[in-house]
Amino acid sequence: MFGKDEEKLDYKLSACCNPIPGDNVFGFITVSDGIKVHKKNCPNALQLQSNFSYRIINAKWKDSTQSDFKAEIVISGIDTIGLVNEVTKIISNNHNINMINLHFESHDGVFNGNIAVVVKNITILDNLVKNIKKINGIDKVSRL
Repeated sequence: MFGKDEEKLDYKLSACCNPIPGDNVFGFITVSDGIKVHKKNCPNALQLQSNFSYRIINAKWKDSTQSDFKAEIVISGIDTIGLVNEVTKIISNNHNINMINLHFESHDGVFNGNIAVVVKNITILDNLVKNIKKINGIDKVSRL
């Protein structure tokens, strides 16, 4: 929903920050592509807001239980036997999460991984990140 009157307008999600429901967002009226929704902490937000403030509109999410959104998380830590199994088990045991891509690499006992998931909103994603952080050996978990 956009503006003071919370109008329902057509929009597209910005590829630069990949917002999902629950993120703090704003609308940016583009010249040729309609309204693009950006996260308020998007790498491009400061430039858009300072150079084109007249094209910024307030935005907030409506009920999103019928929509799916892709999100990527990055994981790093100490490589141990069974680590990937523990990570995938946590993802599989969480409802409303579909894993669509998984990539892990290990060098000298340290691993890095990227996981793409499909979620309904930021709350589900935040819970997933929190649960993955609890795994022994996991050092960092963040949203890409």
